[in-house]
Amino acid sequence: MKKHKNTAEKDKGEAQTGAGAKDKKKSSVFGKLILPVVLAMTSFSTVYVLPRAETPTNVPSALAKPQTDGEADTQAEPVVTVFIDLEPFTVSLQGRSRILRLNITLESPQNSAEFIDPKDPRLRDAFMGYLSALGMAQIEDAAFLVRLRAQLTRRANFVLGQGNVKNILITDFMVR
Repeated sequence: MKKHKNTAEKDKGEAQTGAGAKDKKKSSVFGKLILPVVLAMTSFSTVYVLPRAETPTNVPSALAKPQTDGEADTQAEPVVTVFIDLEPFTVSLQGRSRILRLNITLESPQNSAEFIDPKDPRLRDAFMGYLSALGMAQIEDAAFLVRLRAQLTRRANFVLGQGNVKNILITDFMVR
């Protein structure tokens, strides 16, 4: 009789363990379903519900403030730019099997142009350092020319002084 009682207790213990396992499975499934929903709601509320810092908007001058008859027009005159052609660049690309040839023109404010030497070796060195590190995979990328202009403009402003070069124009670009 003791054996029978022992097996009954054992069966009763297994039943409790099975019920506990089912509860754990339900809670883990419940947690797996609720967690993504809570995260999605948090993300949504962060983006669409919380207040944002106001960004200034550009208001057309005609709408900003009407001028009275006594007020003088105080708008700044546009900055006159000058274009400075540099000597052509010929660079072997990173794999050294291809050659890049490009012509660069600097766009500079007229008051800064007299201080810019198109044969400045520091400027050529800054450009060559970047150009020689390029690989064919980078050049074949669709957004490459935008990044190239940005990098060359950054380097030109570093060498020539901030604000002395407004833009870099690529007038010739060839890979052999």
